[in-house]
Amino acid sequence: MLCAAPSVLVHLIDNSTKENIILQNNIALEQITVRDGAKKNNDFTIIEESGLLLIIKKALKGSIEIEIDSNVITQFSYNTSAPKSNACCDFGELIDVVVTSNQYNLEGNTITIFL
Repeated sequence: MLCAAPSVLVHLIDNSTKENIILQNNIALEQITVRDGAKKNNDFTIIEESGLLLIIKKALKGSIEIEIDSNVITQFSYNTSAPKSNACCDFGELIDVVVTSNQYNLEGNTITIFL
């Protein structure tokens, strides 16, 4: 059985339309930059059906900055709980999430950020 790498799912929602901004604005992968707290590029992809960003976690604790067209649109920090089981794909859940300057919801490992 193959497991995905530890990751964070980010759903970027337009506050006025309540739609995913990546789908709403046809934003391509090349227009987005994701950086860690050390300002180094972070691996990510877009889940095309939903417009969610799947961001690979480099560590159990960290911070992420998301840019679209060279404009920082949001930043957040996170910590990760201990796994609940010994299963190979249990990487723990996000805890202590803080999103700078935006309202957000946290559900499991998915952060919905309202822009």
